Amino acid sequence: MKKYHKLVENAVRPQGFWGRQMIKSMNKGHSALTDWALSYIEIQPKSIVLDVGCGGGNTISKLCKNIANGKVYGIDYSELCVEKSRKFNKKDVICDKARILQASVSNLPFEDDKFDFVTAVETYYFWPDKLNDLKEILRVMKHGATLLLVFEMVRDDNDPFKWERVESALGIQAVSHDEINDMLLRSGYQDIRIHKNADKGWMCVLAEKE
Repeated sequence: MKKYHKLVENAVRPQGFWGRQMIKSMNKGHSALTDWALSYIEIQPKSIVLDVGCGGGNTISKLCKNIANGKVYGIDYSELCVEKSRKFNKKDVICDKARILQASVSNLPFEDDKFDFVTAVETYYFWPDKLNDLKEILRVMKHGATLLLVFEMVRDDNDPFKWERVESALGIQAVSHDEINDMLLRSGYQDIRIHKNADKGWMCVLAEKE
């Protein structure tokens, strides 16, 4: 029980020993979810991609395998996550295929209209101002670019208390189809497509910049 609480406490901003354990857990636990969600986008060899809330860097690694002459950027506001993500993607960082920075989704350190794709795996719950953070992501996307949001914590009317323990521990909330659709529309996205994995309860959402 103590181990569970220590891990959960480090889900928001991993640090120290338990933060390192959480990063390992996220890399392993989110891998299949990430593979499933990435199957809905077609990254081109020259794509410029941003992973928001990169955690331990597993998504960056998967993205780097899909590009040749492009580049994958990652940001996380945890110093430890940035350190571990750089180490996990050492070869791609050295050859400048990947660049990983400490930054917040609320203030992205990139110019307007930079990215072809933006991914965010299991991080949306933690964003401080979701509406404005989505607008900030939209700012750095090229026209016609795609945002991919990936969720494991999805509300289920048949099991309304499924995520209660995690929600209570972290002060976050599972998401719903209608909530995400509304937030994306309000923040200026178009062509919103929602996919669900009924067996796993997963959801991924794609949205484009006009």
